[in-house]
Amino acid sequence: MQAWGAFGSKVLGGWSVSGVTVAQTGQPMTITGTNSFNVFGISEDRAQLAPGCTNSQLGTSGSVKSRLNNYFNTNCVNRVDPSQPFNAITNPYAWPVISSDGGTAFGNMGVGIIDGPGQFNFDMSAIKHTKVHWPSEVSDVEFRAEFFNAFNHPQFANPDTNTSESTFGQILGTAVSPRVLQFALKFSF
Repeated sequence: MQAWGAFGSKVLGGWSVSGVTVAQTGQPMTITGTNSFNVFGISEDRAQLAPGCTNSQLGTSGSVKSRLNNYFNTNCVNRVDPSQPFNAITNPYAWPVISSDGGTAFGNMGVGIIDGPGQFNFDMSAIKHTKVHWPSEVSDVEFRAEFFNAFNHPQFANPDTNTSESTFGQILGTAVSPRVLQFALKFSF
């Protein structure tokens, strides 16, 4: 810094940089649905895995961005169209029938059967301290620039896990805001 002189030392010196990185897998999710035929009186039940499907076939493949409208393989989940009347062929019960009057049990999907989208986020800051000799010898000007989600990487929220809703399996929002920049100037004397 001495080669640049006093002015170069003021401009190039006194900088510090810091950051926080978050890298995490998605949260375990439980797929549920509204079941008004449950014999136990609980209307929000775990969903039923469709015949021939396994837990490993429940998730679709590809990047999260490519799966915004189909995070789950909906063919592996028994679903009822609530706008249609019950029909054993075209709109069957989504849960196993266990009583002669059509009462159903809980679905066979486990709690936390599939993970939601993970997160990978960078927050950074750059701080510049400059000593000034007015109004006292210990005066200091601090400039701070902060970058939240610095690389503007989308962080998607969990998809809708209720099989009774028309948005089942769709990701409808984000979990982290887009890039946010914040600047501050502080004078200490």
